[in-house]
Amino acid sequence: MNDSLYALLNLVIMDAIFMCVVLAIFGLIAGTKRAAFAVMKRNFVGYFSNPTGYVFLCIFVFLTSVAAFWPYEFFNQNLATLDQLNYWYPLIMLVFIPAITMSIWAEEKRAGTDELLLTLPADDFDIVIGKYMAAAAIFTASLLFSQLSTFVTLTVLTEGSLDTGLIFSTYIGYWFVGITMIAIGMVASFLTGNLTVGFVLGALFNAPLAFASLADSVVPNREVFGVNLTEAVQASGIARPFDDFGRGVISVSSITYFVLVTVVALYACMVLIGRRHWTGGKDGNTMAYHYVARILALILITTSAVALFRHRDPKRFDMTEGKVSSLAPATSKLIRNLESDRPIKIDAFISKDIPEMYARTRYELINLLKEFRSEAAANGRTIEVNLQDDIDLFSEEAALASERFGIEPVTRMVREQGSFQQKRLIMGAAFRAGLEKVVVPIFEYGIPVEYELVRSINTVARGERKRLGVVRTDAQLMGGVSMAGMQMRRIEKHPLIDELSKQYDVEEINLDAPVDPEVYDALLVVQPSSLAPPQFERLLEALQSGIPTAIFEDPFPFARPEITATGSPKQSGGGMFGGGGQQPKGDIRELWNVLQLQSKGQAGVPYYNCDIVWQDYNPYPNLEMNVDPFWAFIDENAPGVEAGQALSSQSPITDGLRQVLALYGGTIAPAEDATLKHTPLLSTGAVSGTLNVAKLNQLMQTGMAGLANAIEGSDPNQVMAMTIEGEAATTESSEEDAAEGTDPETTKSKARSIKAAYVADTDLMLEVFLQIRADPNQAAELRFQFQNVTFLLNIIDWLTGETDFIEVRKHEPHFASLRMIDTEKEVASREVRKKRKEFQEQSKAAVREAEEAMDRELQDLQEEIQELRKKSESGNIPQSVMSAKSIEFQTIQSQLQRALDVKRAKAEREGEQNIARIQRESDQKITAIQNQVKAYAVALPCIPPLVVGVCVFASRRLREREHISKARLK
Repeated sequence: MNDSLYALLNLVIMDAIFMCVVLAIFGLIAGTKRAAFAVMKRNFVGYFSNPTGYVFLCIFVFLTSVAAFWPYEFFNQNLATLDQLNYWYPLIMLVFIPAITMSIWAEEKRAGTDELLLTLPADDFDIVIGKYMAAAAIFTASLLFSQLSTFVTLTVLTEGSLDTGLIFSTYIGYWFVGITMIAIGMVASFLTGNLTVGFVLGALFNAPLAFASLADSVVPNREVFGVNLTEAVQASGIARPFDDFGRGVISVSSITYFVLVTVVALYACMVLIGRRHWTGGKDGNTMAYHYVARILALILITTSAVALFRHRDPKRFDMTEGKVSSLAPATSKLIRNLESDRPIKIDAFISKDIPEMYARTRYELINLLKEFRSEAAANGRTIEVNLQDDIDLFSEEAALASERFGIEPVTRMVREQGSFQQKRLIMGAAFRAGLEKVVVPIFEYGIPVEYELVRSINTVARGERKRLGVVRTDAQLMGGVSMAGMQMRRIEKHPLIDELSKQYDVEEINLDAPVDPEVYDALLVVQPSSLAPPQFERLLEALQSGIPTAIFEDPFPFARPEITATGSPKQSGGGMFGGGGQQPKGDIRELWNVLQLQSKGQAGVPYYNCDIVWQDYNPYPNLEMNVDPFWAFIDENAPGVEAGQALSSQSPITDGLRQVLALYGGTIAPAEDATLKHTPLLSTGAVSGTLNVAKLNQLMQTGMAGLANAIEGSDPNQVMAMTIEGEAATTESSEEDAAEGTDPETTKSKARSIKAAYVADTDLMLEVFLQIRADPNQAAELRFQFQNVTFLLNIIDWLTGETDFIEVRKHEPHFASLRMIDTEKEVASREVRKKRKEFQEQSKAAVREAEEAMDRELQDLQEEIQELRKKSESGNIPQSVMSAKSIEFQTIQSQLQRALDVKRAKAEREGEQNIARIQRESDQKITAIQNQVKAYAVALPCIPPLVVGVCVFASRRLREREHISKARLK
């Protein structure tokens, strides 16, 4: 309730500020033009003192409510926006606006009061502006009532968390559309004295502006004098300037369009009402041409001004509370600093039928593409956006996307309208600048859209990508073959490489030769301890030479057994017939010496065994399995964690992240005499510690039951990742100095810059984390908040100096969703899970009872056979009897087994049917709630104007009967 009141108060304040501005303008005109105020008051009061006015108001509210909430797409999108109403609003205006304007002057002519108005001590401007203000006031009152009804519906659906800024800006756009169409409709009314003709002409005059967005299906797509006809016609309509308002943006260019078009239409009205002064005179034709030339000049000025502001929009205000229609500051900075002056072309393709899970991504993608175009124009850059929205899968646009850019329809399993179904969709984009091209075949709904867009734009604009060297180790991120366990297994390329390849020039290196610091901008090495000693030495040399390096070293690779652990000897893969043995590998302590690190553990022969970090914290109570204590959820909500400690706020890599999951990772700390700068990135909470690898291996063989006894107290705040920066001083050997004839006492220190990130775990980059990031709905019940992939990408960007992309990833727009529907879905889903578990238990119990019954029936036969076997051995029972009894036993056992199989299949089938029934009932319940909302949203707003209209009609009838004799009434 508090949220609803706050939202209402916020909307009322914004409306009040806007109305004060409008009333100030009207008041200024009324104070200087009293005749205009008198005309406005007369028309405004006359409209609402007539029941017909309330009928039109009722129709207007009914149509807007139907357009906003009745389409299936509204609930499918699951966003508290007015996109559906935005689509249909111009058509609604073609009905409602002519109903207001048709009587502005036609009724005066029909009633013969036009001559009376023209004899008033007022000029033509007073009459026109008075009529216009009256119509605008009528429309404003109607719009406020529609806004109130829409607000109430959205407040109920969002449980008070709706975006009032978006609602306000959208209705401001409706208002500008309305007052512009009113001015045009007045032109039609001044041309005729017939109300019906005035209505028809008003609709016809406004139709070109309303339907200009559909020009691509009528106007040929060709250029005339360098101007594309289709784009020019589309830009002349109300759809493009209104689009900003509909997305929550109030822009100067859009306001300029509506104001100038309104001024042109009002001037045409003044010409029409003033033609009585010169029509029929000797200079009548000349004056007509003169005024036509004036109007054409005004149209030219308006067109030029609109085009100028559209390409150089002075100011844009994002009114949305979640800032869903504005770019992150880092994104704006990247656009301003684009290195290429070549125009960037973006071809985006979005199919018509988008599943609910992709609806938000589609909404954000369209918003951001338009903002990119506006931001680039404001900063003197050229980003051409060719948005193909609502295309069919077999249309020419879809064929173009496939043939030219390789953007193919993808298939996703979704649940819609009560059933699981496979849906094909297109939602991709191609980015081009000169010969550079980047294609995003599908915008996955779990990946930040703004990051995908700005990364692609920056990549094609820059032309040359930074180079990332991936060192080949046991991890084989680039793919390969593993012989672990004497079995050949194909390892596919890690999807993280595909992600990095969108931004960097990724190349695998073997360290067979020294690495040139001028070639690579950064190195990525996973499990460097698995490298052969010569390669390991070259890695140390590359690190000391100043190449930024991301290091992932795991003392216990939990999910990747083919990776050699830090303290384990490396086994040769051998051949088909074995014969493998131990191979030499690098000593991780040498790397620690360079980075001035240390780790808890035991020095073994010949390698160092690091301890494994455990933590008693599980942020997911719905996790069905008992969470392994060696799953370290790095989270600010963990017990004993101070703000900005678990995910360090001191580093841009982790600042702003919510959660990272590490599996069986190690711990690191700066050396006691460290001179380098060490910044912790990931730290555990208070209830955590470490365990020796040897004890962990024993526990895994015997089970985790003895874990409590194996742990020797807690050791809080274990650091699992950190960055290392600074100048590492190395001294030339005295032998080298002696060979060069240099006095050892004059040996100088060489300062070398080190920049590295060290993570004591490799499992946090498992493929499953990328899958969850792209498709969060695969674990919708658990609602994982892992940001492992963002953490990994941030590390690489920090090393290469691409920190602006880190800031872009932090920008997460907040959308107002239909919480009431979400809550009902969650309740239904919880009930389905509960019922599914009950049915599964019932099915298992039924099968278990059948198995026990079968065992009881067979037990007597088994005992009888055992007795016969004993007698047969003593020779008292013929062998034929024994054989017959065995055959009988096997026959009965086979029959019982078949009966058991049938019963098991029946139980499973009944369980599946019951689960499907429960799921169907829950979906039907959700659909019923949606239908109720539709009915209430459409019906309830119509009641108040109808009641008021009936009261006005009754009052008028009573006043008409006051002075009529009773005899005449009979």
